[in-house]
Amino acid sequence: MKTDALNRRLRFARPNPVVARLQLTERDFLLFEAINRHGPLPSHYLFELTKHQARSFKHLQYRLTELYNGDQAGPYLLRPEQQHAGYEARYQHLVYDLAPRARKALAERGALGRFSPRRTDPFLHQLMGACVAASFEIAAASKGLRYIPREEILSHPRCTAAHERANPMAIPLSSRGPETAVVPDDLFGLEYPGSGFRFFAVEIDRNTESIERGDQRQNAFSKKIKGYLDVLKYQTFRSHWGLPNLHVLTITTNATHGLNILEHLRRQDQPRFHDRFAMACEPSFGANWRVPRNVLSHLLEEPWATAGAPKDFSKA
Repeated sequence: MKTDALNRRLRFARPNPVVARLQLTERDFLLFEAINRHGPLPSHYLFELTKHQARSFKHLQYRLTELYNGDQAGPYLLRPEQQHAGYEARYQHLVYDLAPRARKALAERGALGRFSPRRTDPFLHQLMGACVAASFEIAAASKGLRYIPREEILSHPRCTAAHERANPMAIPLSSRGPETAVVPDDLFGLEYPGSGFRFFAVEIDRNTESIERGDQRQNAFSKKIKGYLDVLKYQTFRSHWGLPNLHVLTITTNATHGLNILEHLRRQDQPRFHDRFAMACEPSFGANWRVPRNVLSHLLEEPWATAGAPKDFSKA
């Protein structure tokens, strides 16, 4: 690495480390698959998801830098520029996303997800959703549970959504109205050994929209609640996704906002579905956001707030 007289890296020096020709390893593909499965992820999340293949966190950081710098054919990983807009950007883990070259490598291997979401939503929404989903996967493994990703659910023979609609995540509504479908931000399941399965639709809420609005044409969280109540009432999740049950998890950045959502749910006069909605708060992605310092394992380990009694999803 070229340095100046004070041993500082030259600002316009070539990227370091530089590899003449990158040879992808099994661990590299695990990294690509994790990002493809969840979305852009910080380096410490990637370590937790692949640590059985990594020597150390420092060694993984070095490899991530190599994949980011690439070789003569280009990089495999990207560092989204939006991550540098946070107040604590210089003091947090770097976030990585897939470059087109990595997607091509996954496709050639037959490991590119068919149902990975089209990431046109804002970067912070993507990052929060990816960290939440990866946290569930990591925490489930530590609890002896099997994490069932969206890809496995939508690829199952019982799921008709992949063949009927352009977007299999969009579940149609039975009631008549301006909203014809509800689209969750994520879909996953947990298998409890010897006790069965639970499946979850996930809503990532950064408190950027009101719960209710006077103008019905505007976005409001109440529309999603109404849509999910329709899905639960008519059990559309059975015919559309082939699931035996469904819970709706909302992760928000403000505790008061979350309690207001639950209060709105109580006013819908559908008490039999109150325990199907659960709420958790993660303030890391609020106004002064930062990449979480640790994996959000508390999302599975701590009971969730509901319109009725708190619910513990770490146990069957």
